[in-house]
Amino acid sequence: MEIEPIRSGGILPPLPAVEGGPDREEALKKVEKVRRKVERERLDIMDRHHETVKKSAETYEKLVKKKLLEEEIEKRRLLLREFLEERAEEAKVRRKQEADRPD
Repeated sequence: MEIEPIRSGGILPPLPAVEGGPDREEALKKVEKVRRKVERERLDIMDRHHETVKKSAETYEKLVKKKLLEEEIEKRRLLLREFLEERAEEAKVRRKQEADRPD
C-alpha cells in the first residue's frame, strides 16, 4: 500500500513523475542551471563581504597608526617644551650670575 502525501494550497509544484521522461530531464537541467546561478551569486556576495571587511581593517589600521603618530608628536612636543624651559631657566641663572659678578 502506497501513501500519497497531502498537498494543499498549491504552494509546492506537483511531484515529478517516477519515470524519467524528457520533461524531467529538462527540469533537472533548469534546476542545475539555477543552482549554479545561486552559487555564483553567493560567491559574489562573499567576495563583496570580504572586500568590505578588508577595507574596514585597512581603515582601522590607518586610524590606529594616525592616533599613535599623534601621541608620539605630542610626546616629542612636550619633551621639547620641557627642554626649552630648562634651557631658558639655565640661561636666566647664568645671566643672573653674570650680573651679580663684580667686574
